[in-house]
Amino acid sequence: MSGAIAALEQEAPAHPEVSSGAGKPPAFRLRPIMRQGTASSLPESWARFATLEEARRAVKAMYRDDRVLRVLIVSDDVPPRFVEWVER
Repeated sequence: MSGAIAALEQEAPAHPEVSSGAGKPPAFRLRPIMRQGTASSLPESWARFATLEEARRAVKAMYRDDRVLRVLIVSDDVPPRFVEWVER
């Protein structure tokens, strides 16, 4: 039981870039929160980004659409892992 508690207390890496696992390069996707409609009309929501900086630049383009309220960056893993919120 104490081993499980110790495992839970270990701190996870801040970004998936730190631990990519299985030798593949980390990839990121954008998940917008929309005011109205769906995000499928935004090309950035379908794209995969190799670096976190590329994803952050794409978020700026998404914010040009007034329907986008917030955008979060997730890893391209199954299941996706949260990376960060990007504010306007």
